[in-house]
Amino acid sequence: MIKSYLKIAWRGIANNKTSFIINVGGLAMGMAVSFMLLLYVYNEYNFDKFHANGERLYQVFKNQPSNGEIRTKTFTQQLLAGVLKNDFPEVENVARINESKDALISFKDKGLKANTIAADPALFDLFTFQFVWGDRQTALADPAGIILSEATALAVFGNRNPVGEMVQYENQFPMKVSAVIKDNPQNSSFTFKAIIPWEAFLSQNPWLKGEGWDNYAYFTYVRLRPGVSPDVVNAKIRNLIGQHFPKDEEVKLFIFPFTKLHLYGEFKNGVNTGGSIEYVRLFLFLAIGILLIACINFMNLSTARSERRAREVGIRKAIGARRGALIKQFMGESLLMAFVAFLLSLVLIIALLPVFNNLININLDLPYTNPIAWCIALAATVITGVVAGCYPALFLSSFNPVKVLKGQTISTGSTINPRRVLVVIQFTFATCLIIFSTFVYRQIGFIKNRPVGYKRDGMVEIAADGRMYDQFDLFRRDALASGAITDAALISDPITNVTGATWNNTWPGQLPGESSISIDCLAATYHFIDTYQLNLLEGRDFATDRPADSTAVILNQAAVKLMRLKEPIGQQITWMGGKRTVIGVVKNFVLASPYEPVKPVIIGFMKGWATSIGLRLNPTMPVSRSLAILQRVYKKYNPSYPFEYKFTDESFSIKFRNEKLLGTMAVLFTCLAIMLSALGLFGLAAFSAERRRKEISIRKVLGAGTGALWLKLSQEFVVLVLISSIIGSLISWYNISRWLSKYTYHASISVWVFVATLVLSMVICLAVVSYQSIKAALANPVKALRSE
Repeated sequence: MIKSYLKIAWRGIANNKTSFIINVGGLAMGMAVSFMLLLYVYNEYNFDKFHANGERLYQVFKNQPSNGEIRTKTFTQQLLAGVLKNDFPEVENVARINESKDALISFKDKGLKANTIAADPALFDLFTFQFVWGDRQTALADPAGIILSEATALAVFGNRNPVGEMVQYENQFPMKVSAVIKDNPQNSSFTFKAIIPWEAFLSQNPWLKGEGWDNYAYFTYVRLRPGVSPDVVNAKIRNLIGQHFPKDEEVKLFIFPFTKLHLYGEFKNGVNTGGSIEYVRLFLFLAIGILLIACINFMNLSTARSERRAREVGIRKAIGARRGALIKQFMGESLLMAFVAFLLSLVLIIALLPVFNNLININLDLPYTNPIAWCIALAATVITGVVAGCYPALFLSSFNPVKVLKGQTISTGSTINPRRVLVVIQFTFATCLIIFSTFVYRQIGFIKNRPVGYKRDGMVEIAADGRMYDQFDLFRRDALASGAITDAALISDPITNVTGATWNNTWPGQLPGESSISIDCLAATYHFIDTYQLNLLEGRDFATDRPADSTAVILNQAAVKLMRLKEPIGQQITWMGGKRTVIGVVKNFVLASPYEPVKPVIIGFMKGWATSIGLRLNPTMPVSRSLAILQRVYKKYNPSYPFEYKFTDESFSIKFRNEKLLGTMAVLFTCLAIMLSALGLFGLAAFSAERRRKEISIRKVLGAGTGALWLKLSQEFVVLVLISSIIGSLISWYNISRWLSKYTYHASISVWVFVATLVLSMVICLAVVSYQSIKAALANPVKALRSE
């Protein structure tokens, strides 16, 4: 019996090669795209899940009231870890990590800058890292030791064991390689390439040893004892800061699960609001949606061939075949085609995965050796085959043998309605994608075009590494003389990534409690305003010929408004524990997220904070030439360090990475959904034209023209697309409104987008349907009516 079914299936394929290619090709494309999206979803859901005892790992957060809102940050004090370890029995172990930086690691004539952190020895007790060489227990015990990632060790030492070798750290500290660990997985929150012991970090920066509870600059991770509830710990540590530092009694601590940080790490006004999980859920929805419309196509195209298989069904029933046997036959054919589509989808995935990886900037691999993944893929294939084949099987097996052998089939009205529903679902999905992708790009454009308060174009930033900090004035002089730049300035951080904030600031007329307001700040030196071309509203920039400017500050408009300073120039405020004179006011500019309102900012003169150099390139000189000249000047003063730079506008664009990814993915899947929906519409049009051959022939004999017949055949599909557009527009309007409401600044919802989507859908509909309609209208009526 099975052999007979396989023969019939093969003959059906051989006699309908074009239909088979379209059917299986559409299903394979849908499966390939869905499986790639599921790979991405699987990767995101397993972020940071590879650590042993991951369910007991937490990071310490702080909630700090500031200007009417609560800011949630991960920065904590250096002293916090010891208190948590010693005073709270619920905490099993604690580790501190500082904010990573690119540090120069040199060995003989080789050197590279590697993303480096400092950490407590407990790091390897809390988190799971695979050691290539060295001992986990003693790796961070030596204050002069350094741990390298496998990629860093390979770049510096080649393919050999470097444990015990001496390297130069930051060109001034000799350190011994104590271990080499595997590179962090791509789905890990840790991106460091080297680790130094916490004691080494303090010895290299001796001023940090006397830090108290007023410096929030480190990350603190804890592992709770088995069975301990995080709610109990949160209740105990909530007021811990105030107990040790009464000035910050409003700062509240809490712990958050480490394995949830990637997907649920966003907070608004002290409340967790989700995070990347929204994008992961969206891509999961896309994967299911794409596979669903591929299945709908399979149904439509399969049943479009019903007239050709009607006599086969009639004969089989006439000689004794039961409906159950026919359903098994047709379901078997569907499953066979699903497995062929699955094999073809694997070929497509192998070919398209590098492109997909480049698009999402993640290196996903097919899990060839994972039996669970193969079981899931095969189960999905079976489900796809069953879902795609159930309607054709039930539909074809329902034919009355007497009617079909007389040349009659089931009436059009009773069979076409389910197919219409399926096509409406397809085009509704496509309509939602078209509208959503349009608004994503409108939102990106709206935010990118929002004034940032400084000129990004032509700005380059480099790290103030090595001798650049001390030799900056000489470097700036030579760079200006070379014509490569028009100005340069030292600042605390790249302007697109400033994270500093201070509180306990005072100003004239301050109200009770306002000293606890956290105010964003950045440190700068001379030429800051000219270099970044901020809009100076009052006063002046820091000047080299005014020594008193070493105790000066510049405020932005939001800070002036917060402090209620009617005449800000010359006013005295307290910042960083000392009296400061306001010498300038600049227009508000974007320091952090371009999606958030501009916050008060204090720009203070403080050279000791400088870690970055801003360079304004000469607009009259080609960028490549300017950079080549800057590299020569840089090497003159800092020969041991590589010349690495970042364009400010590119750094700013990174802030839209998630939205750009979402927009690009939406556009690609919109095109795929349109293509698959068009195939489904093509199948429905073919089915309709086949069912109405005699009607069309009679109309043609009675004098109907080709145009009239085309209009008659097309109008029902126009109605379907119109219904789809209305439903899709309503669904999109609701979800787009919710999505845009997350942003303080967002694009408006324009009606023209919905109208344009409707027009586009109509054009696609008529373009697809016209082929079948015109083909049916031009057919010879004699062939259809000769048996009448």
